[in-house]
Amino acid sequence: MDDNKAKLRPKLSAREQVEHLKKKGVKFELIGEDEAERYLVENNNYFKLRAYRKNFEKYSSGKKADTYINLDFAMLRDLAVIDMRLRYVLLTFALDIEHFEKVKLLNIISESTDDGYTIVSSYLNDLKLQEDTATDGRKPYSILMSDIERNRKSDYCGGIIEKYSGNYPVWAFLEVIPFGSFINFLKYCSEYFGDKSLKDDHYLLFDVRRFRNAAAHNSCVIHNLALRTASSSTPNYNVSRYLSGTLKVGKKIRDRRMSIAALRDIVTLLYAHRNIVTSSGVLEARGNAIKEVIDRCYKHIDYYSGNDHILVSFNFLKKVVDNLYDL
Repeated sequence: MDDNKAKLRPKLSAREQVEHLKKKGVKFELIGEDEAERYLVENNNYFKLRAYRKNFEKYSSGKKADTYINLDFAMLRDLAVIDMRLRYVLLTFALDIEHFEKVKLLNIISESTDDGYTIVSSYLNDLKLQEDTATDGRKPYSILMSDIERNRKSDYCGGIIEKYSGNYPVWAFLEVIPFGSFINFLKYCSEYFGDKSLKDDHYLLFDVRRFRNAAAHNSCVIHNLALRTASSSTPNYNVSRYLSGTLKVGKKIRDRRMSIAALRDIVTLLYAHRNIVTSSGVLEARGNAIKEVIDRCYKHIDYYSGNDHILVSFNFLKKVVDNLYDL
């Protein structure tokens, strides 16, 4: 038999999915098997829902070895709902961050001696130079131009591309480049104008992009609150300083919490939003929205008695939200 085919997982019906979960120790006491089966057919897919099982420990030995400890199907469903609401709400936070950072950058350029065309031309020439001298095959200029050209026929930004192609003013350029390119452009502008605040924002947005992309692709974000990530995924310096200074979170606890990818990225996004968005109306609206999500985290908090991975994570997020959005 082919080795690759031997690794293929069989397709399971909703009933078979329930049976498979039972074999793994998942209980159906809070939610019956028939209701769980309907949920898998009508509301969520099995592959996505089972991802949240990583938040629960397994028996390491004995008759129940490799089965989950105190995991009911209702808990998986509850975490899926919380995850969905977190993604939807925090994606609007990421959009706010992008908008207000562009406003900030345009104001800086407006107050400078730059005419708004020179900065874009200088940036594109720099990308060309990087491409011409790259020894690793990188093509930053070609990739950016390809991204822009792909939208030439777009009903939303095609007109801008058609009008300014070849000679973009910065206010038009910002409307047609992808988020990742904007982050790179922001770093260039920080060096061009010698503006440290733009450089700090660049690093924040670089980290915000992780959660933004995950939420935009509808990926699970709180599916593993137990996993510690590699040391290379260190938290933003200013975020760490905020946690240690304003929130008085000790280094040991801070390192533990921020080594969990979801907590690190969510806290970074919240911090960036609170420090970049300047509209009091937007801050109040978003603050109310995220507080509702945090409240939803505690709707069935009794489910997770004894599960520190979940309890500690929810409490940590609540502490950050209460501090940042105490408006």
